[in-house]
Amino acid sequence: MKKKSILFLCLIGLTSFMSCSDKSSAEFEVSLEGQLIKTDVNKGKWPKWMFGDNLYARDREWNVYAGKLTRTEWQKAEKVFACGHGLNEFGDMNLSQGGDGALYGIDCYMEDNMVYRNKLIALTKIQHPDNLAAIKNPDNWEKYDLSKMPPFELCGDRFVILSDSTILTVGTPLDDMHHIFSILNFKKQTVTPLDYWPNDSTPEVLNDEKLMVYTNGSGIKGNGKDRYLYWDDSGKLAFIFTINGTKTNILNHIYSDRLPIPGIAKTPSLERIHCCADNDRIFLLYKHSTIKGEIMENFDMKDPFPWGNTVEVYDWDGVKQHIIHLDKFGQEIMISKDGKTLYLYSDYMQDGSDSYIYSYDLSSL
Repeated sequence: MKKKSILFLCLIGLTSFMSCSDKSSAEFEVSLEGQLIKTDVNKGKWPKWMFGDNLYARDREWNVYAGKLTRTEWQKAEKVFACGHGLNEFGDMNLSQGGDGALYGIDCYMEDNMVYRNKLIALTKIQHPDNLAAIKNPDNWEKYDLSKMPPFELCGDRFVILSDSTILTVGTPLDDMHHIFSILNFKKQTVTPLDYWPNDSTPEVLNDEKLMVYTNGSGIKGNGKDRYLYWDDSGKLAFIFTINGTKTNILNHIYSDRLPIPGIAKTPSLERIHCCADNDRIFLLYKHSTIKGEIMENFDMKDPFPWGNTVEVYDWDGVKQHIIHLDKFGQEIMISKDGKTLYLYSDYMQDGSDSYIYSYDLSSL
């Protein structure tokens, strides 16, 4: 009788295990069909950031526009920040959103379409930016002068709000090229480098060429709970980290490929990534194909930027949760505020053609 009971329990356990395995495998890897979003009213504008329901974009003159984005339509975008040197105009504007919902913009000096990232002008904070009219109204701008800050190379176009006076960004003081991340206090106008420097095949190389590889085109995101994601699109490098004072603690390398340093590793990477994240999940677009979906075997200067349609989903411990196969190819991804819609879009293209956006319903995950 005891043997039969043990056998019965084993069969139940095996059946439960198989059913759970089947369920997890079915949910782990999915294929999704996209919805082409109507963008006709915004021709000549290229998406850059998404905060709340608003998609922010630049035009060829570096003006910044914003318009509501849904799963089917990008509504007509309004100019919210004009590029120029006049009153209430900005140079190269980079945006982020704080945990309190406020919109933050860092303004870098710009002249003749040349951006001088080591010349910071100001940081602008706008409370409750849901209303586009409120964003455009200078009376709602809380500005902090950054012109007297120590020379600082702002390398990424993304930054994370840490507090009501500090931000975390990819960049470094010009007299200290041996760091990747810095904390900028925009009220005290100070810069504090964090101690991270890549432990790759050339740790002894401490030059600006290597710094540019690890900072230009890179991105940084936070989960609102003191964890941060860094990635670089020069290859496949992405990791989750925390900050303790000036110490950087890497918790998990999602990808840890060594990036090609000019003069040392001259062959550009044929595999790249782009990331977006919310407070719960990290989404990583893996790119190694042409726009036609053909795997890139050789580097082609005529078409140097890989495309992708595979998205890996991780939690903030770095554990892979899902693999999503999209039916279209793109260069960058965004996630909606409610986490239910993934957007895939084409980045700025050399021929100046209009970008496209597809939306994907994530409710099945």
